[in-house]
Amino acid sequence: MILLFLVAALATPLVSAADFRESDRDHAYTMLRDVRLEIEQKYFDPAFKGIDMAANAEVAKTRIAKATSIGEAFAAIAQFVLELDDSHTFFVPPWQTTVVDYGWSMEMVGETCYVVRVKPGSDAARQGVTRGDAVKTVNGYRPTRESFWRLEYLFRMLRPQPGLHVELATSKGAARELDLAAEVRQRKRVVALTGADSSWDIARINDERAKESREQQPVTVEVGKQVLFVRLPTFAIDESAIRQILHRAHGYETLILDLRGNRGGPVVALQALLGGLSAKDVAIGSLKERGHTTPLLAKGVGKDAFAGRVFVLVDAESASASELFARTVQLIERGTVIGDRTAGAVMTAQYNPLLVSHGENVIVYGALVTTADVIMSDGGRLEKKGVTPDFIVLPTAEDLAAGRDPALAQAFKFAGQSLDAAAAGALLPKE
Repeated sequence: MILLFLVAALATPLVSAADFRESDRDHAYTMLRDVRLEIEQKYFDPAFKGIDMAANAEVAKTRIAKATSIGEAFAAIAQFVLELDDSHTFFVPPWQTTVVDYGWSMEMVGETCYVVRVKPGSDAARQGVTRGDAVKTVNGYRPTRESFWRLEYLFRMLRPQPGLHVELATSKGAARELDLAAEVRQRKRVVALTGADSSWDIARINDERAKESREQQPVTVEVGKQVLFVRLPTFAIDESAIRQILHRAHGYETLILDLRGNRGGPVVALQALLGGLSAKDVAIGSLKERGHTTPLLAKGVGKDAFAGRVFVLVDAESASASELFARTVQLIERGTVIGDRTAGAVMTAQYNPLLVSHGENVIVYGALVTTADVIMSDGGRLEKKGVTPDFIVLPTAEDLAAGRDPALAQAFKFAGQSLDAAAAGALLPKE
């Protein structure tokens, strides 16, 4: 059960039990109550998939009553939400007072989890962890397609840890068992947004948002005079950026859209990109909301549509709007999808910020709640299924270690370009 997973995995706290006060327990009760209310009022399915929300809330209250740390209390709330087994509905915990940088990250490739990034100077780097190492377990849990997002949610959002115990296997098959320490940095416990002390905190928040925005901007690369390659890290960008991509694509024979790692974003950005590839309106599907169903369409742009060939790259991290785009391109026969099966996390959701009073200050947290199920134009659903590419091309452990990109190389081959996997992997600056 997910419940046992969360409670057991939080056994190593970042904050000691001595820091857990009865006021924290009271705050947890309030958070549970308000998160439950948000779900009951806004979740797309008024029957909640047949789940007894009241009974589950009582279980969560009991666990909060027995909690000896804020991590255990948050785990009880998170579990209450996760019982819906919905990719777009979860508890967003309060701002962490510590920033944890593990120094490495992992992703699913096919059915295997691999290390895909290692930060120079990190403990992971010092202990010889490299890209392409297979991740067998993390704190005793085996990453799978089904469990991966829960591991990421647990260790990155819900309860970051001071370190992780991992079992790895090198590309040559050698097994290693390591304790990888994270870099832990303390944040301010109170962030001032008003008054004389607010200017520094507001400036820091704005700087962080600006940095995140820069990292999410599309990157375009011209390959010869025939191919435009576009790396689109997210759909959470302004429609004007989508229009710029489409405008620039005119004059090229082929557009390669890289949606790998793209976790989605607003529906309007998806509609703008699909519409820009078609003269006629495109039926994406429909949104099954509480009490009614709404058609989901992308408006075509007539003679201004990009008419060249389209190749779409996806991987196990491609989710939500990325999956809708890739599947629609397949259904309307507008392009070719290359890479790995996608995440299977396709719903539409609304983030609901919430507050609980804490003396003169407030604690900010929230709930992401699914407001609609997505039914594709062929009647199918992508939730928990994902999109199967037209051509499955997966990097090997050796490819990851060497920075080779066989999926992109395949797209270039289809486009008539002779870039091999090594050249394709070197096309964009490394992170």
